[in-house]
Amino acid sequence: MDKKTLVEEQRRQKQFVAQVQQCDALIYSVCRLYGCRRDNSTEDLYQEIVCALWESYDTYNGKSKFSSWLYSVARNTAVAYYRRHHLRQPEINLIDVERDFEAWHDTPDPLVGELYYLIDQLNADDRNLMGLYIEGYDYKEIAQMMNLSQQAVRTRMSRIKVRLKEIKDRQK
Repeated sequence: MDKKTLVEEQRRQKQFVAQVQQCDALIYSVCRLYGCRRDNSTEDLYQEIVCALWESYDTYNGKSKFSSWLYSVARNTAVAYYRRHHLRQPEINLIDVERDFEAWHDTPDPLVGELYYLIDQLNADDRNLMGLYIEGYDYKEIAQMMNLSQQAVRTRMSRIKVRLKEIKDRQK
């Protein structure tokens, strides 16, 4: 490798690291939404996602936001990880969710813990969509990340909110 190529590769690596660091919370969000909560699988999955991102970094063409591309790779990696390891979502209770939320966000708010408990009752795609919404992404960004139309995102969010209310009402 000549000096020019080496310098270009180092620049590319630094750019990749900076972009991934900016989306660190999104990667952890995918890990959490796909079931990593109480064991070492969070860090294992995080590492697998970063490796998958690096391996496919050449496919990022800049036509969409980096976070949209990253989310797509992260989600696909998480799904494959759980299929490969035959992992199932553990049964959880409200106390566990509150403890998890405190560990992730340092905010011991029982209402937020209850919200995450309810979200954990949804299927993986709906948990994912809700997680992105909670992270502050708007419908347009969520649509890009999940390869859906904005209208589909609106419709699904509407249905998810109804489902969350039904789950909450059943627990009373």
